[in-house]
Amino acid sequence: MKLPSLIRTSKFSRFHYEPRYYDPIKEEIEGKLRAARANQGSDNQNSYDTSSISAAFSKRQRKSSHASVVQLLFAAAMIGTAIGWYFYGNDIFYVYLALSPIYFYFRIKGRNKPRD
Repeated sequence: MKLPSLIRTSKFSRFHYEPRYYDPIKEEIEGKLRAARANQGSDNQNSYDTSSISAAFSKRQRKSSHASVVQLLFAAAMIGTAIGWYFYGNDIFYVYLALSPIYFYFRIKGRNKPRD
């Protein structure tokens, strides 16, 4: 069983290499299609590539910011527990006992979501 930690470590990943193949016929067809689109005034080929690249980086950004928010909330809860225990004694732990069903409800609810 893994213990919770404030520091995230990267997971190991395997090296995956996909070789690129040059197909002159396909290049010629794509060049003709690109020229035809330019003549029509609707060259959306480059905007599609740019949006897919930026989407890949934005997903990575969101995961990173989500993890830092969770770590910040966890640290705030620890500090709040220490301050609460100092002022109210062991009664502060009853607050966590009362809030734990809400926490477990959202944990179970999050598991049932279909993943993309």
